[in-house]
Amino acid sequence: MAKQEDKERRTPPKKSPMALFVPLLIVTILVGGGALAVVGGKKKQSQEPKAAPASAPKPFEGLPQEAPPKKKLGGGSGAKFVADAPEGLEAEAQWLKAVAIGDAGQALYQEALEAKSANNTALLNEKSKAARDKLNEAVDMTALWEEELLAKYGDANASVRRIMKVRSSWIESLRWLHKSSAR
Repeated sequence: MAKQEDKERRTPPKKSPMALFVPLLIVTILVGGGALAVVGGKKKQSQEPKAAPASAPKPFEGLPQEAPPKKKLGGGSGAKFVADAPEGLEAEAQWLKAVAIGDAGQALYQEALEAKSANNTALLNEKSKAARDKLNEAVDMTALWEEELLAKYGDANASVRRIMKVRSSWIESLRWLHKSSAR
């Protein structure tokens, strides 16, 4: 019985029919590719280059010649990419009132941060609620005004960018307050 098991172990495994197919396929592809290259080379040699037609169509022949646009003195195109905002844009009464409210909200936000780091949940909730109310009021007061400024002067104007930056800081503080405190 032991000899028969040893004999079964020693017999090489039978090869699948696919083992012979793969090398045969590779050889067939190589021979076929070489034959196509030879036939293609002979066809190119037998073809003579054709002469260009005597009269090629000229689609813009009947149009008059145009001169390039004249340059203005002083260089540049004269286009203005940034609209000038009026002076004192950041000194408007509504904006100053919103900034005062927003500053009070930011101070309360800082107190809420300190309460969170001190693990004082009651103080955190109290200061967060007051800060949220102040910051929401400041953001609401200036939302429409900021959109109007963006429409008139664009976001490339320095005054508009400063206003957007202040409002963005208020909104970022609000995000933290909404995530970190009870409502």
